[in-house]
Amino acid sequence: MNLLSRALIAVFISILLLACEQERQQPTFEFSLNNPAEIGSRYPNLHQDDSGTITMSWISGIDEEIYAIEFTTYNEEGWTPPRTVGLSTNYFVNFADFPSVVSLDGEVVAAHWLRKIPGGPYAYNVNIAFPAEEARRWTDPITPHRDGTATEHGFVSMEPLDSDRVLAIWLDGRNTEDRGHDEYDDPEKAMTLRSAEVSRDGSLTREREIDAMICDCCSTDMVLSNGRALAVYRDRTEDEIRDISIASYDLETGEWSDPRPVHEDGWQISGCPVNGPRIDANGDLVAVSWYTEADDDSVVKVAVSRDGGDTFGDPVVVAREYAQGRADLAIGDDGKIYVSWLAGRNGTGYVMMRTLSPENELGEPLRVGITSSSRRSGFPRIAPMDKGIFFAWTQTEPLIRVRTAFVRFEQLAEAEEM
Repeated sequence: MNLLSRALIAVFISILLLACEQERQQPTFEFSLNNPAEIGSRYPNLHQDDSGTITMSWISGIDEEIYAIEFTTYNEEGWTPPRTVGLSTNYFVNFADFPSVVSLDGEVVAAHWLRKIPGGPYAYNVNIAFPAEEARRWTDPITPHRDGTATEHGFVSMEPLDSDRVLAIWLDGRNTEDRGHDEYDDPEKAMTLRSAEVSRDGSLTREREIDAMICDCCSTDMVLSNGRALAVYRDRTEDEIRDISIASYDLETGEWSDPRPVHEDGWQISGCPVNGPRIDANGDLVAVSWYTEADDDSVVKVAVSRDGGDTFGDPVVVAREYAQGRADLAIGDDGKIYVSWLAGRNGTGYVMMRTLSPENELGEPLRVGITSSSRRSGFPRIAPMDKGIFFAWTQTEPLIRVRTAFVRFEQLAEAEEM
């Protein structure tokens, strides 16, 4: 082989490697959807209201310690210009515990974020604010918990009850204050799950403790359906079983039901896996997705209820090979369930999706995008639309930013027929 041939081969390999690197963290080409989040954006969250409008929020790194909370809305007409909720050096920024902006009838109702307070690296409060009457301004932040402890408060899920009021749930660490390492097993010093109705005028009503002992740092989720709120979270027993539980909130009486397991996996783990559940509902059809490593088997599961969340059938394993969890799901108008998760291999993360039919038949797995399998890639999120499924996640290389994709139903059908 002569020198010129070797040089050409070297150039070809370099181009190929560069192309692979460029492809490494991008949406799959046919699903790619541009969005207005700029370089430095990360950890997107999605909320969809009854109008079909999707509100996407994220955190943007402005400087080394300055962050902005921003959001935009998306519908069939496209994106609205991004708006800023706030700018601070004091936000608690975490790959698994990130802000949200929620809407009702196509109008933004409230935003939440976490603010650091004195007392240690994991001392922070929940802040909730409502859009002010003045354009592009927000009310003073409201803290939904009154304990005043320098402990963790986070992993918020929030739903609007009307244009001036939201129901919020969060992990509340008030009982962990001054907890010693040897007291971690004490149920009296455990992380709790609490709720309150928060109003625009700053008032807190119907403050409740939902569960007195839960997993310390797994995300929660909540959905409104049939006059109730359904909340899911990772529970914790004194024997360190950390399975998924559900509780229902009567919107009329303001009372929570006793929590109950979605399914008894029996995952015994002494620490938090940072892998919470997700829930969606369409009338009496309710579905929950989650990750578990029970019996040393790393899988993503989905369980379905057809009585409004009162009972669930046996779960279906949606993903096993290279599954890292970080699952989400959405229910389509036809009753089909769309499940997403992150698969990881050799440092690369794959944003995956699979369908579950009303007859409990699984579709073929579909790769929607590529990111990192590290914590920096956050949690992919999905939402259904009239013509397909919307995706958002964090790209970490070469520069961190929010990526989005849209998988049309006909594209999904074609992929499953291949």
